[in-house]
Amino acid sequence: MKDDRLSRILLDRAEIQERIRTLGEQISLEMRGLTPCIMPILDGGMIFTSDLIRQISLPITLIPIKASSYGKERISSGRLDLTWGVSPLVRDQDILLVDDILDTGLTLTKLSSTLLESGARSVRTCVLLRKHHAAHLHSDYIGFEIPNEFVVGYGLDHAGQHRNLPDIRCLEIEEKA
Repeated sequence: MKDDRLSRILLDRAEIQERIRTLGEQISLEMRGLTPCIMPILDGGMIFTSDLIRQISLPITLIPIKASSYGKERISSGRLDLTWGVSPLVRDQDILLVDDILDTGLTLTKLSSTLLESGARSVRTCVLLRKHHAAHLHSDYIGFEIPNEFVVGYGLDHAGQHRNLPDIRCLEIEEKA
């Protein structure tokens, strides 16, 4: 089904794949000697993570985590919901949290603290996108800086839709009065 609210392609699939390749090389170099535990933040981070781990030339483990601060809304609720909780397998692990977008910082900040409190040895973060208004928020690895627009595709959604688009596109959203 065609969605007329989809506007221009912000990042095409070739740009995304090239950047993921260089992120994988950087992570492999900086985490050399470790066996990082890659922790994709589901649902948005799963597509990015699946491509990223194939570019990391280190032995890895994989422990997904289900976290959300948006639900079906387009702005953060201010709460972090950890649907599955935190696996006890994170203890003594060097974690690389992987998420689709850094917007409010709530998910990465709270999850990082929770993982350290749960016994992780270290926690690093990797995001595919960081919005300009979030430039003051830290992530160890950032794919792209993007404008403050609502984007979908390549794992990013609006109310569960558009995750399967191969490119990252802007979505025109009507503001509620």
